[in-house]
Amino acid sequence: MPDHQGKWTRHGLLVSVKVGHGWWASHAQVPTVLAFSSRLWRIFFAGRNKDNRSSILAVDVDPQNGMRVVGEHLDPIMEWGPSGTFDCSGLGPSCALMVDGRVRLYYSGIYARNDVSFQIAIGLAVSGDGVSFKRAFAGPIRGIGPVDPYFVSTPFVDAVEGGYLMWYASGTGWVNVKGVLEPDYVLRSCVSPDGVIWELGSSIVLPDDLGDGVSHTRPWLTHEVGGVRLWYSRRGRDFRAGGNQAYRLFSRRIDTRDGTVGEAEPVIFSNPPTLDDFDSWMQAYCCVMRCANRDVMFYNGNGFGEAGIGWATRDFDMTGPV
Repeated sequence: MPDHQGKWTRHGLLVSVKVGHGWWASHAQVPTVLAFSSRLWRIFFAGRNKDNRSSILAVDVDPQNGMRVVGEHLDPIMEWGPSGTFDCSGLGPSCALMVDGRVRLYYSGIYARNDVSFQIAIGLAVSGDGVSFKRAFAGPIRGIGPVDPYFVSTPFVDAVEGGYLMWYASGTGWVNVKGVLEPDYVLRSCVSPDGVIWELGSSIVLPDDLGDGVSHTRPWLTHEVGGVRLWYSRRGRDFRAGGNQAYRLFSRRIDTRDGTVGEAEPVIFSNPPTLDDFDSWMQAYCCVMRCANRDVMFYNGNGFGEAGIGWATRDFDMTGPV
């Protein structure tokens, strides 16, 4: 089995903001990978314009050739929603699946508020070519409700027996931190027979496990023998100050037979970032893919991916069962 305590090797930035681009001014946030083949992975991400509004872009990489970029799709894959809709202020990818020959993109739709910074709901877009997308509905497939009173975001959707399972971040409130209202959130899960219409209720997956404003976001699942591994970002309320409150990456093993959730395991780098690196004080929003005998991680660094998308790898022992 893969050694999930093994250290990762950082390889620096894979995707940086395109110098001289017409509107893309900053960030390559929340890398979201869809494997079309063993030689073609598409990485969706959110880029921001000068007004800090995000759109979804993509690049194609060859995982068998050092993750070389082989294609760029730097025009928005879909437009913001009309004024008043749940995604009129910005878009961010979070999970992409192939279903019946079409790409389903589950995304976070952002709209501005006057009392707090934002509200977020989860949308679904579909595409035949994986580049041009249309909304499945004018509204979200999951928004605020009885168990999600503040916002929902960063979904991961997985096919399971009898349908689909969604893992997502659910806001639990806004707290004043040094004069700024910051959100708290936990991870929850819900089910659907078709991946489109979801149950109203949900189950909590990871609560505030320290009882001190610790929040978890951007779930990503990989499969293991007898279970799955949940990757996620964890931070404290004073995360903008850095230190031990800042965003860090963790994983937990979940036994699919009885639902047991294992202990938090931090992502450890064999070559940790230094003071001048793009990820010196923040590592967040990872997705993890498998390529031959190694795991590949894509993630964001300081400022929520302000510099771009970084990547890291970890070899594992193939002598045991996988």
